[in-house]
Amino acid sequence: MDFLKNRKRIFLIILIMILVGAGFILRRGLFPKPLPRPEEKVSPKGAPNIKQEVYTFKVEGFDEKRKLQWKLEGKSANVVLDKINIMDLKGIYYGSDETFTVFADNAIYNKNTQDIELRDNVVGKSSDDGELVTDYAKWNAKKEVITTDSYVIIKRKNIVCMGRGLVTKPRLKWALFREDAEVDIAPDKKILCSGPFEIDHEKNMAIFNNNVKIIDAESETFTDKLTVYLDPDTNEVERLVTEGNVRVVHRGNIEDMGKVSF
Repeated sequence: MDFLKNRKRIFLIILIMILVGAGFILRRGLFPKPLPRPEEKVSPKGAPNIKQEVYTFKVEGFDEKRKLQWKLEGKSANVVLDKINIMDLKGIYYGSDETFTVFADNAIYNKNTQDIELRDNVVGKSSDDGELVTDYAKWNAKKEVITTDSYVIIKRKNIVCMGRGLVTKPRLKWALFREDAEVDIAPDKKILCSGPFEIDHEKNMAIFNNNVKIIDAESETFTDKLTVYLDPDTNEVERLVTEGNVRVVHRGNIEDMGKVSF
């Protein structure tokens, strides 16, 4: 009888050990401790880093009447406090009668101010065929202007403007180049100046300042200041007005002149 009792005790002990071990395996196998998500990495002190990785990104802005005013999209983004670093940005600004679309390899969006820094291969296009190309630019949401200290190209119809340092509106109908401007006006004019240079397509005029040089097929003209009036229909040069010291080189002959309109 003692032998049978001992066998029962041993059997019960072995059974309990098997059940306890099985329970431990089940808990470890079926309910493992969750690992922290990539966007919630844990710092050595145990506090989560303020960083999130988003693999698709989209944010929209509306005016007071809840009308869509702008939209930003990106393939991926990192969120750090109040700033969002966006890769492969596509942004669209909706004006009253036109849209402006901008692309950039990298961008930083400020959630508080809604300003945007655009970096690397920045290309902006207006819906009426205006185009802006640069490597860096800032969008000021409150003033609705684009600025850059970099070299920039703006193309619109038959006019290509190049220079360093820019302030412009999204529609690209007005632009101010701060320095080293070079403008090609089809079919046959090139104008250079030290700057500033301002062009206003709505007023059909452009103003060149300091060390202005006009080049065409017949001559070269040097002046301190030049105002160009454009034909509102063709966008070609309608009239030129020079001011200050004016010097014309025509087929090798040099002539000094005062204010000239031609």
